[in-house]
Amino acid sequence: MRDETKATTVPLKGVIGILALYCVMGEFTILTPSIAAFARHFAGTPITTIMFANSITGIVSVPMSILSGAVLAKVGFKRAAVVGTVTMSLGGALPFLLPSITDYTYVIVSRIIVGIGLGIVMPVGSATIVAFFEGEERSRLLGYGTTIQFVFALVYTTAAGFLTEIQWNYPFLAYLIGLGPLCVSVAWMPEAKARARSQRLLCGPRGATAKRMPGAVWGYAAFTLVAWTCVTTVQVITSTVLDVRGLAGPGEAALVINCCGIGSIVSGLVFLPALRMFGTRLFGASAVLVGAGLVPCLLASSSVAYALGVFMLGLGGSTFFTAAQNAVGNITPQERIPFASGLMSSVMSLGPFVGPYVFAASMALVPSWGENAAFIILMAAAFASAAFGLAHPMRALKV
Repeated sequence: MRDETKATTVPLKGVIGILALYCVMGEFTILTPSIAAFARHFAGTPITTIMFANSITGIVSVPMSILSGAVLAKVGFKRAAVVGTVTMSLGGALPFLLPSITDYTYVIVSRIIVGIGLGIVMPVGSATIVAFFEGEERSRLLGYGTTIQFVFALVYTTAAGFLTEIQWNYPFLAYLIGLGPLCVSVAWMPEAKARARSQRLLCGPRGATAKRMPGAVWGYAAFTLVAWTCVTTVQVITSTVLDVRGLAGPGEAALVINCCGIGSIVSGLVFLPALRMFGTRLFGASAVLVGAGLVPCLLASSSVAYALGVFMLGLGGSTFFTAAQNAVGNITPQERIPFASGLMSSVMSLGPFVGPYVFAASMALVPSWGENAAFIILMAAAFASAAFGLAHPMRALKV
């Protein structure tokens, strides 16, 4: 009898189909450069409410990611990709049809719908890679996925920035871009449903008790949330900080934010060499880079210096996240991998939700530091994670 749990050969177009799905996952960045424009249009709405609408997508997608990851092998990977992407794209574009509204509730509802769709689709790409690939090939493709995700995050952010110059409601059209890559995924991505079942990725052998999730998985998720919160907090507050410091307007702020995406792109390209170089201490090394990236953001007296810090944040944060995904895939029982993929995807979504509150809480704790308070608090968190990661190599990360 043929052992279906062994690695199978996926044709090139199948790999392209899997990676095309990562193009869709970059949509969480779309409205980041438009916050200032929303604040002007909805003048009676507090800035914290506007940031909340931008970040509520993350908190909604957390339970949806976990639920989606847990049922992928039942409902089908392609079906989840289609339902999630269509929900996210159409729900995200909805405010474009409402140019005259002055009640921000409609935008919040749209963002909730986006969170539902994003949560459904987020685990699909990584779970498919884990199902079909092992070892260095898995690491390489997870890295490529990160690169592609943030290439398109840059595309979405740039498109939204230019569309914002037309009218406040135009950036929502950028959500429709994801429908193109979805067509490629539907046409070429291999369906991992049967493969997941053959590997017992859902419920294990018939009659057997499902294996417990290793406690280390939750540890990786927690540390990843710290690192990713550092990245996303800076992304969310960049346009506000640059405006307060008089360093850039909305258009230039969008370009600065894109430097985070460029750093993430580079991260995907260099992930495998970095893994070979640092081994199990890659977590600590990448956390150091996150902390170091916050320094130029704190001290920047020009948009270029700030952009350098944002680039370093993208590079370090994405490397940390990809390494954590890899480590979790290495230690999670086969039948719990979809759930673990959903958990890690939810961490990426939760970061943007936490960010605005870190910003507000930091300024409330140390009002004399103003907007700089957030950078100092985040630096402390990043360097504490780095110290732990360097002192305690995370052995689940295999070279």
